[in-house]
Amino acid sequence: MRTHTRARRWAFVLLSGVVAAAVVYVFGPAGPDLVASLAVGSVVVLMFSVALIVSNERVKQVLIDLLSLLP
Repeated sequence: MRTHTRARRWAFVLLSGVVAAAVVYVFGPAGPDLVASLAVGSVVVLMFSVALIVSNERVKQVLIDLLSLLP
C-alpha cells in the first residue's frame, strides 16, 4: 500500500510539471515557446519534489525560495 501511495505522489509531481508546461506553452505572454515551457515545467517538478522529499521545514522553505527565483 505504501508503494502505491508513493507512486501516486510522484505521478502528481510529474503531472503538475506537465500541466504547468502546457499552460505556459499555450497561454504564455510571448506565444508558443517550447524552451520556456520546459523550463517552467522543470521548475514546478523541482519545487514539488523538494516539498515531497525534504522533511526539515526550514531547509524546504529555503530551497523552494531559491527555486522560485528561476524562470
